[in-house]
Amino acid sequence: MSEIEERLRTSGVTLPKLPSPAYAYVPFAKNGNTLYLSGQISRTPSGDILGGSVGKDATVEDAMGAARVAAINLLARIEEAVGLENVKQILKLTVWVNSDDAFHDQPSVADGASTLLIDILGEAGRHARTALPSKTLPKGALVELDAVIAVA
Repeated sequence: MSEIEERLRTSGVTLPKLPSPAYAYVPFAKNGNTLYLSGQISRTPSGDILGGSVGKDATVEDAMGAARVAAINLLARIEEAVGLENVKQILKLTVWVNSDDAFHDQPSVADGASTLLIDILGEAGRHARTALPSKTLPKGALVELDAVIAVA
């Protein structure tokens, strides 16, 4: 068992088999040693969307959990694209948080994703990050994230 597989196991994470995109885009694109991942929403393996708006009908804790789910989906896409063992560094993570006008703590929500990436990938999971509010996200999701990744 690889170190990453062991970290997934001890973190209680099972990577889901994700569906193909329903629209006119690809889930990832690779150029040289750079992998670009399309947005991953807070969709559970059963297909349920963790949705809502922080400050209106979802708490920060709800949103952090949704960010973790989106990060698991991100890891599943990386595994599909190149294999997690080929990640050299998560270069940039962008996190959109479905937020009420009065909510301004998107970085706390984004930590739900960032912490998981570091827990699973170690130093290769540390990244630059932008956390942004959004009035709405696809399918009513609470969180969406995308990433740029250096790969072997």
